[in-house]
Amino acid sequence: MIRLGSKRRAFTLIELLVVIAIIAILIALLLPAVQQAREAARRTQCKNNLKQLGLAAHNYHDTYNQFPMNWYNGQNDTQGDPANPNYKNGSWPWTVAAMPYMDQANLYNQISQYFSVANGDAPNIGMGYTGTIGTTPSPRKMAEQPISVFLCPSNDQGSIRTGQIVEPDNGGWNAPYSGPAGGLDYVGNMGHIWAGWKDCDRVPEFPSADGKFVRGSSGTPWISERWNNDNPNINGVFMFRGSKGIRDINDGTSNTVLFFESMHWRGGDGAKFNYKPADVANWASALGAVHTMRHPINLKNPAYQYGDGDVRNWSPSSLHTGGIQATLCDGSVRFISENIDNEVRYNISVRNDRNVVGEF
Repeated sequence: MIRLGSKRRAFTLIELLVVIAIIAILIALLLPAVQQAREAARRTQCKNNLKQLGLAAHNYHDTYNQFPMNWYNGQNDTQGDPANPNYKNGSWPWTVAAMPYMDQANLYNQISQYFSVANGDAPNIGMGYTGTIGTTPSPRKMAEQPISVFLCPSNDQGSIRTGQIVEPDNGGWNAPYSGPAGGLDYVGNMGHIWAGWKDCDRVPEFPSADGKFVRGSSGTPWISERWNNDNPNINGVFMFRGSKGIRDINDGTSNTVLFFESMHWRGGDGAKFNYKPADVANWASALGAVHTMRHPINLKNPAYQYGDGDVRNWSPSSLHTGGIQATLCDGSVRFISENIDNEVRYNISVRNDRNVVGEF
């Protein structure tokens, strides 16, 4: 029986506000959990990328008795197996050398058509070369292709970047060698050396454990140190041209870094974070494909930015909470804390100091 005159009771304003507040609290509690789950998934994918690079590097090593190498302007490599491909000229990064071993054989086969172009016919041959062979895209064009295994999903810089492209020895700091290209978030470990400009004297450092730390003198051009004898003081696994093999890793493959994360954030003025789009690296750049671990780990924190307005300094870096991920020379992948002791960081970056590596 329906009672006449009865009224349906509505929400009061206070009740509505309470419901909204409860929903807001639930969202506030749920959102961090969702974000953490997404970051955990991204970190897992990043770890898988580094694992795939480690497998590719070891498969390459099985063939040529050394890890994938950089080539510069036709320089012969005497570090590894004489059967290793000897390109006539140009600059080709280790990322290209490793492609057949990481499911990128088709792209490698296209790029490799340019390995045999005579230097006299194309003085600037290399990954920045804009000429073509038949219908094959130019190396410069192919460099614009992003490759997922080179990209950390946590990095916010995007898959296509505007970094400099290859061949500084062939005038590669200028167009057409700069512009959009596929990004690179993982670099080969060159060790703990002064591998860049000699006049970055504002960069602080602790003395190296073996007393062989190379520090340049102010005002001296970097190129004389960088190219003469390929810098014999390089104590990592990768070189500006060539690379090392397992036989050269005297400290043990489980104690030496092979690849590590580097988002290529440059140093600032010590007071603020300084990032320029043109400073990011790409897989086609031999300079971006190798780097040293001589700086503390940088998590986009101004405290880790060095130099007096000098943007020529890189460091291991990531957007993962608390540190970076790295592939060791035995193929395993480790998470390295941002609070790692400087001496330990030195020890794991150097292949031949024979120092005992502590916990990391």
